[in-house]
Amino acid sequence: MMRLAQVISILGHPIFMPLYAFGLLIYTNPYINMMVSTGSRYFIITILVVFTITLPVITALLFKLFGLIDSVFMKTTKERMWPFIITLIWYYMGYQLFNKIQVPQSLNLLMIGTISVISVAIIITIRWKISIHMLGIGGVIGAIIGISQRFQFDHSLLLIVLFLFAGLIGYSRLKTKSHNFQQIYIGFIIGLVIEWICVLYL
Repeated sequence: MMRLAQVISILGHPIFMPLYAFGLLIYTNPYINMMVSTGSRYFIITILVVFTITLPVITALLFKLFGLIDSVFMKTTKERMWPFIITLIWYYMGYQLFNKIQVPQSLNLLMIGTISVISVAIIITIRWKISIHMLGIGGVIGAIIGISQRFQFDHSLLLIVLFLFAGLIGYSRLKTKSHNFQQIYIGFIIGLVIEWICVLYL
């Protein structure tokens, strides 16, 4: 069961969440699908892969290489702070590129929500260790709920699957003793609420 928990933790890693969210919305919401051309989709995915996955991973590896962190998993709040701040910068640069290629507003708001979630995570990390995994999946669910309300489109089935996935991620973080219940639940709620507000009300 420990091996399964580790696999789920990898699949549910927060660096993948923006790609999951954008991909799900582009390919399951007909309104957004119509607004994003095929060429734009590839460009959006490329930006996400570079700025929300590749560069944050390289940042973590460099921090490990130079002895600034003990592990790329950054298990302590002290290790997390600067990699999180640099990751926030990468996300902001990706957002600026989105503006240049005129990504639909709803997707731009999703990116703003993600940047907001990371910013809150940095502030909380000063004093407390919150589950970044649950912030991530909570943010994806909050975005889907917000988009569903914004376009009056039923994403019920997708949300059921995502809530189940969130439960598995939460279980995996407990099983690997990475977090306690409080860190998991609070992380999930904060991620969901911030992303939902940004997507629906900004």
